[in-house]
Amino acid sequence: MKIKSKSLAATGVASALSLVVTSALAIDGTYSGNWWEGEAKSGRGFLLEVTPIGGQDNLIVNWFTYDNNGNQIWITGGAPVTAGSETIEVPLQRLEGGSFGPEFQASDATRSNWGSITFNFDSCASATANYSGTDGSGNLNLTALTHPSGLTCNATPNTGTPFTGCPAFSTAVSGADATCGIPAGTITSDITLTSNTTWVLQGGVFIGDDNANSATLTIKPGTKIVGRAQADFLFIRRGSTINAIGTAANPIVMTGPNEQIPGEWGGLVIAGNSTVNGCATPPCELTDEALGEPYGGSNETDSSGTLRYVQINYAGFPVQPNRELNGLTLLGVGSGTDIEFVQVHRGQDDGIEMFGGTVNLKHVVMTGIEDDSLDWGFGWRGNTQYVYINQAGADAPDNGIEADSNEDNFDLEPRALVAIANMTSIGTALSNEGARFRRGTGAQVFNSIIAGYGAECLNIDDDSTFSNGGGSVASLNGNLIIQNSYVNCTTNFDDKTDDLFLVSDWFTSQIGNVAGDPQLNGFLPAAGSPVTNSGGSISVGAGFFESTSYSGAFRDANDNWTAGWTTGL
Repeated sequence: MKIKSKSLAATGVASALSLVVTSALAIDGTYSGNWWEGEAKSGRGFLLEVTPIGGQDNLIVNWFTYDNNGNQIWITGGAPVTAGSETIEVPLQRLEGGSFGPEFQASDATRSNWGSITFNFDSCASATANYSGTDGSGNLNLTALTHPSGLTCNATPNTGTPFTGCPAFSTAVSGADATCGIPAGTITSDITLTSNTTWVLQGGVFIGDDNANSATLTIKPGTKIVGRAQADFLFIRRGSTINAIGTAANPIVMTGPNEQIPGEWGGLVIAGNSTVNGCATPPCELTDEALGEPYGGSNETDSSGTLRYVQINYAGFPVQPNRELNGLTLLGVGSGTDIEFVQVHRGQDDGIEMFGGTVNLKHVVMTGIEDDSLDWGFGWRGNTQYVYINQAGADAPDNGIEADSNEDNFDLEPRALVAIANMTSIGTALSNEGARFRRGTGAQVFNSIIAGYGAECLNIDDDSTFSNGGGSVASLNGNLIIQNSYVNCTTNFDDKTDDLFLVSDWFTSQIGNVAGDPQLNGFLPAAGSPVTNSGGSISVGAGFFESTSYSGAFRDANDNWTAGWTTGL
């Protein structure tokens, strides 16, 4: 189902259940009256209003429209406003039934959670918006917003704070306008990076000491951070947090100095206090392979902050021989950390690598990675939904997924157990395997597509991995499963007769799996593709996974949730 409105190109995407307003106007209580688009559109359009409720200004959102069958839809929500806010998060609900206009009656309407939208208000009469919800996603250009008689819009343009100099934690970069360098070392006070400045990492920059002198790094939408040279990196130590919250229209970009080749800078590293399996008696801590920094602990719900609408480009420099940083390295990071709408592009080592922890991921993109795109070990136990992998790096790229539990002791607890739903993973003749599950890992794959890899789509290695899955196809125990998924490689399965069971038998014995063409146009389903209705239920991860009826990361040809905030696509 698509929603229809002026300049509204609907493309379905799963709900994020919030409205984010990012404005060129300072939204506050002086904004009396409303934005109204409905009079010229037969009752369709937006009504947006800031009004006091219980002594607190609130943004009220009403969106009136129709689905493709002509059914009326009313999408509504509200949330408190902080004076001068640039962002406001509002839960939205979808109402069906009743009638539009002044006589709209909601008493008989049915309600359900809907999704999210990003508004950019240019004036009291115009706005642009990027939206994503259960009925679709796309962009709006609202150019004729009016106000009913007797009400006024007093909001004033907020053009952003002009650059006036570098803050105390940084230094001016000679010969570069509005550019500040962040020297190598440790920052132990809260700092904020804003989009009116280009920020240059001048070595390894650490936020906080290890579980001491903790600090918060805040990064505003549209901010650009550049690693000056190959060994420059940004490291969030245990106990500190990063709040890098961009928007679809203004993503945060972390990149190299030339933005041309993989490995131009180190990357982003986050260390947390969640559980890992690299020691004999958990809970415990380890030191990371590249920098010798401690990570891990006993707090599985530990929060290291938020990454949202972030690009990490051209990273992954080896700081020591065979000891590389990845695009995004997550060391014992806990489930309280929010990571969604994150892209790693053209990394020299892995795209995203988990070293233990319990962090979850949603809406992640890995493109042109020259090692593995998604890599885990040391007992990562997390959930991941909506994953797009394009394993097409130029330097003989490795696997789409490379998954271990522990490389030294395959049966060490807590064992890795990762649930992945709605993944589209596309390789080329140069790439190796779509997914390699080995060294005792557990994996639960639902509603996914693996296609085009030069070796096999699926490989399972090591007796410990087979045993963890149940030891035979007839006795699968839920620790190693794949359901309602497509594989389409020249060789789909790495079958070895001395394994406890054949990978092909494992795949075909489970519900809804197809070894065949998913019929994609690029990375999106082509018209008539069977994957648009081949999905099934997800039996794990209650409270995290959203129900989908399709296989792969994208509902259909119109559901490109990567549009606008990613690069290289």
